[in-house]
Amino acid sequence: MDKITNQTPKQLNKNQEAKAVQNATEDVQEKFISKNKSKDATKVTLSDRSKELQKELSAAEKAVKIHQKKFGNVDKPGIFFISGFDWFGASSVKGNYDGIRDMAEAVEGAEHYSWDQKEEILQKIKERQPTQPILLVGHSFGGDTAVEIANELNSIENGFRSIDLLDTLDSVGFDNDLIPQNVRKNLNFVANGPYTLINDGPNIAANYKRTDVDNFLRLEQHADLDDSTEIQIEILDAINELV
Repeated sequence: MDKITNQTPKQLNKNQEAKAVQNATEDVQEKFISKNKSKDATKVTLSDRSKELQKELSAAEKAVKIHQKKFGNVDKPGIFFISGFDWFGASSVKGNYDGIRDMAEAVEGAEHYSWDQKEEILQKIKERQPTQPILLVGHSFGGDTAVEIANELNSIENGFRSIDLLDTLDSVGFDNDLIPQNVRKNLNFVANGPYTLINDGPNIAANYKRTDVDNFLRLEQHADLDDSTEIQIEILDAINELV
C-alpha cells in the first residue's frame, strides 16, 4: 500500500520555494565557476603573449648593445650636408657651394662636410644609436658621396642601417641613380642644363616597396641648385618632419 503524505498547501509552497532557491543557487555557482574559468584562460593567453614580448624586447636590446659595442652610443640624429667639388680650386666647404653650408648652419645639430670626406661621415653615422634618424644632403660630387654612403651602410656588416632621408642635388659621378633599399625617402633635384656632362638624371628605387623617390627637374643651373630658395625650403621642411 502506498504511503500517503498529508501536506497542507502552506507546506507545499515552502517546499517549492526551497527548491527554487536551491536551483537559483546552483545556477549562480555554475556562472561563477564558468566566469572564473574564462578569466583563467585570459590570464594564460596574456601571460604567453607577455613572454613573447619579453623575448622580442630582449632581442632588440641585445641588437642595440651589439651595435653600441661595435660602433657607438650617440643619442641624437645624424644630419649631414655634403658639398661638391669647387670648380674654382678652393676647398668645397669654403668655396662656391654656399647654399649647402647655409642650410647646414640653419639646422640645429647638422654637420657640414666636403665630398671627399666619406670615411669621416660613415664613422659619425656609425656612432649614432640605431634608433636615431640619419639624413644626408649632397650636392654635385657631394650627392654622389651621399649615395655611396647609403650603399655602404646597406650591408650586413653595417646592420643594413637605414637612411631616413637622402636629398641629392644634381649628383655627379657613376652609379648614383639607383637608390638602395635602406633609404626610406629620396628627394632628387636635377638641373636643366647647360652642362650636359655634369647634369644628373632621374633616380629610381632599387626596391620601390621600401624606398620613395621623388624627382624634380629644375630650371636652375647645376651650381645654383643649392642656392634656390624653393629647394632649400623643400629640404628643410623634409628634415623638420623627421627631427
